[in-house]
Amino acid sequence: MGLHLKREKERVFLLSFIYRLSKLLVILKPKTRFNLYLTLEWIFDRLAHEESFNYFSYEKHPLRYHTINFIKKQVESTDKVLDLGSGYGDMSNKLADFSEKVVGVDCIKGDVEIAKSKHNQPNLEFIYGDAFDYLESCNEKFDVIILSHILEHIDEPLDFLKKCVPHAKKIFIELPDYDKTYLNHYRTQLKNKIQYTDADHVWEFDRVELFELIKDTGLKIIESEFRFGVIKVWCETYDK
Repeated sequence: MGLHLKREKERVFLLSFIYRLSKLLVILKPKTRFNLYLTLEWIFDRLAHEESFNYFSYEKHPLRYHTINFIKKQVESTDKVLDLGSGYGDMSNKLADFSEKVVGVDCIKGDVEIAKSKHNQPNLEFIYGDAFDYLESCNEKFDVIILSHILEHIDEPLDFLKKCVPHAKKIFIELPDYDKTYLNHYRTQLKNKIQYTDADHVWEFDRVELFELIKDTGLKIIESEFRFGVIKVWCETYDK
């Protein structure tokens, strides 16, 4: 929901102070000054984002509840769901509220132990190990695979996604949207040192690039959304 504001805005002292302080930076070269502002914006954006998880509960965090609502539209109550990279299990736990069974798999043992201690619904299971070792060893067929903030961490995302295709009818993908702001494209042009959402990311996908990746995988996009700085995409196999 947007806002309708008064033309005369309330004065914010900190904003006024920093704006006036910035005038002193005229001594710097334009490119240096531009890069400095981009870096500062990245830092404070990151700090605000991290602090949001301390302020909002899981259920009330805008990013999280919008994601859950987007996922619910495509998941049936009879579906078996595989959540790859399930972490502390918060999303897996929410998925278990509206699906038949959820299995969360993660390669970090400590995260899996935390997930097991936090969540104990009868239709929810957490597995420690490699995702594809699990898929190859189990005989269970899943209806849905969840890839929430996974592909951007994978060196070969195309190969990873192709391995997922035979194991489910639908795949949900969510990751940061490089097109969320023009500032990211400024950073690219200036070769700014901070061009990533998270230090562990090896990919920052724009919308066109992600859609091309999905197409190359042999999946069909059935629904997508670009909100809150992330890309959400539902895909299904053509022979569904």
